[in-house]
Amino acid sequence: MAELTKWVVEDINRTTPNLAAIHKFSMGDRAGLRFENFLQEYQVDLISHAISKIGIEYYEGDDKAGNIVRKGKLGPNFFRFKSDHGEYFRRARIFEKVFEERILALVNFFPRVQEVASKMFSLGHAVAEHQGRNMMNFTVRMLPEAPIHRDWMPGENTGLSFAPQISEQFAWNIYLKTPKSGGQTRIYKERDPALAGKGNDYFEVAPRVGDLIIFRTTQAHSVMPSDGERLTLSGFFGTTPEKLLFWV
Repeated sequence: MAELTKWVVEDINRTTPNLAAIHKFSMGDRAGLRFENFLQEYQVDLISHAISKIGIEYYEGDDKAGNIVRKGKLGPNFFRFKSDHGEYFRRARIFEKVFEERILALVNFFPRVQEVASKMFSLGHAVAEHQGRNMMNFTVRMLPEAPIHRDWMPGENTGLSFAPQISEQFAWNIYLKTPKSGGQTRIYKERDPALAGKGNDYFEVAPRVGDLIIFRTTQAHSVMPSDGERLTLSGFFGTTPEKLLFWV
């Protein structure tokens, strides 16, 4: 692989943040950003214990590459229920309360994710709404691997009222458990998933417990096969002319 020196995921340290790297990512010149030790070890333990008490739901779902695979989630994601808006919002109301009382009451990490993104783009933030109903703000995801794909809400014919406002879309992931090996997120320079695997440049970022990783979902990306559990807090946000919108 001929890796471009610019196409990297930059490590961002809390005490001495690399502002130049953050600016270059916001302009599209970096594959992503990794905020090191975004959660401390005791915070990861508190959240992981709470999740184990609630329990992960496993189901058969579309992997965005034409295959049906086993997925593990806690809390709804819209892609799963894109043909049934009512069920998505019904579950969202249930899990908003569950997450607020049993996870965020222990470690209120989500406002910090919003703050990091807001500073990056000098925009305010809000949870996205559809017809007066809030989208889910994050989900818990057990993802052992994922094929090459891209995520682009305005192009998925969802019928969501906020989708046309989105100009760029990003994913954020905080790692709670990492596998013995594998599980890297591979981010391609190419945007078209059909072309990404044909010798194009990419960067692989390895999962590390407590780190926050942010990258553009309009770049083709994949998750390499994992040996062991790969558990994350995950969601999307998109830029609009007025503010950042968060959803999952």
